[in-house]
Amino acid sequence: MTHQRTSNRHARSAALIVALSASLVVIPATSHEAIPAHEAAAAQRLKADGPTETIGIDKLTQLGQVPLAGEIPGADGKVLRAREFVLAPGATIAVHEHQQRPGLAYILEGELVEHRNDQQGPIVRGVGAVAFERNGVVHYWKNESGRPARALVVDIVDAESP
Repeated sequence: MTHQRTSNRHARSAALIVALSASLVVIPATSHEAIPAHEAAAAQRLKADGPTETIGIDKLTQLGQVPLAGEIPGADGKVLRAREFVLAPGATIAVHEHQQRPGLAYILEGELVEHRNDQQGPIVRGVGAVAFERNGVVHYWKNESGRPARALVVDIVDAESP
């Protein structure tokens, strides 16, 4: 009986560790490495040809933020923020760049297409997909489906960012 209880406890502990590991977010350090030439060229193409206006955001909810001063050395004036976006069918989030602004987007509902400079073609991201945004990433999003899409976006930004 004791062995069974110990076995169950270890199984529950292992399941908890797996669940916690799946939810961990690793924030990349600021990179001072040069962006590869092909990514830089793709970034210029996206900036020139990508959408310049964000349209079709049905709802944007500020979920909260944590000031990073005192949390991470050198992060004074930065916050870790979380927002929820609801994008209508046909919605677009304009081309933008992540420079010393790491983040991630987790798709909660629906499907979004991401166009980014570090990939060969568009990426269709469905429920449960995560897009990591690091230094040098230039990208935009489109909801090309016929239904709303919902995403959780977590990033590090200047404290005064909207």
